[in-house]
Amino acid sequence: MKIIESIEEMREYSRQLKHEGKTIGSVATSGYLHDGHMSLVKIAKENADIVLLTGEHSLFYFNNTPEIYAEHIAEYHANFLENDLTICEKNGVDVFFHPSMLDMYGNTVNKITLSSPIIDRFIQKRASLVWTNRYGDVISMYAYCTLKMINIVSPDVQVIGEKDVYEINSYRKSLLDDLGYSIKLIVAPTIRDSDGMATSSRHLFLTPSKRQDATSIYQTLHEISKWSTYPSIEKIKEHITNRINQANGSILYIDICCPETLEELKSIDRKAVVLVSTQFGNVNLYDQIIIEP
Repeated sequence: MKIIESIEEMREYSRQLKHEGKTIGSVATSGYLHDGHMSLVKIAKENADIVLLTGEHSLFYFNNTPEIYAEHIAEYHANFLENDLTICEKNGVDVFFHPSMLDMYGNTVNKITLSSPIIDRFIQKRASLVWTNRYGDVISMYAYCTLKMINIVSPDVQVIGEKDVYEINSYRKSLLDDLGYSIKLIVAPTIRDSDGMATSSRHLFLTPSKRQDATSIYQTLHEISKWSTYPSIEKIKEHITNRINQANGSILYIDICCPETLEELKSIDRKAVVLVSTQFGNVNLYDQIIIEP
């Protein structure tokens, strides 16, 4: 497995692969790798000659001070990076791209303001969507990081998880389409652990008791998906809230939207995606499920 830490080396290697007629499949992660990530790698291997995985490098930085970010990266390098590299090698990853923040953004002193006319227009066009209204700044960060990484790596294929596609990653396809990128975007099924929880690096930070409590998220969503008829949106949200509260968790938000447009629904009169964000202890967890009347 080739480990690349500089942008210039990554660009040169990408150009070399293109010259040889090879295709690149990319899997973007924030490190702390698990079976869900490796399921994306497997699909990338089936659709491209070279599989590239990006490690921990970006989004945590934008929500914290440089000092906290430095501590976070130091902990990742000390306790998780070696394991991530082992997992990648074992699963046939060809390239592990792990740039530093200084190389990626040229700034480790002040927070970076992510704003450009292209991204601003992209967000404004989707101002009616519930996710845009709640997390416009987060979408700007993801859009910026997505474009930056694409321009460095030049992938032919990107594989993303279904668990994320209805939230941040739903904007990835729109962004690529808007800007005319000829990248094949593949959405992979959600991988779940034996207790039903969608695989996530955040599980590392749950205590055993909180992990047990958090199984209520999928149990509740699965239960709702089996209903033969659906009450009002308010009643569905109330049911989910009560179930999560009874399991010692708290609700951050519940959205019930059209899967294709992400517009919030007023009633269950068509296929819908239920998006739930929760907190157990100090760990935020989210999941989703499709329901049909």
